Amino acid sequence: MDDMSDEGDRLVLLGVAQTELEANVWRDILADGGISAFVKSNDPFSSFGVAPPPGTLEVYVGSSNEKKARWLLGDQIEGNAPD
Repeated sequence: MDDMSDEGDRLVLLGVAQTELEANVWRDILADGGISAFVKSNDPFSSFGVAPPPGTLEVYVGSSNEKKARWLLGDQIEGNAPD
């Protein structure tokens, strides 16, 4: 099973989800494919329990899983990929 257990495997930004629901769907799809994903909000108020604004949820995977993750999500991350 692919996973971020390798200590040398750095996290790479896969895409930016518009909503929490979208980020969770991406994470579930990746988990079903055997890939661990990390979702981080870049909104400073999210640590206070405030819902993150649209477009602030970054989805990360281990660099060794990036290609497979992009294949699994396909068109879902098109247009949401980081610049």
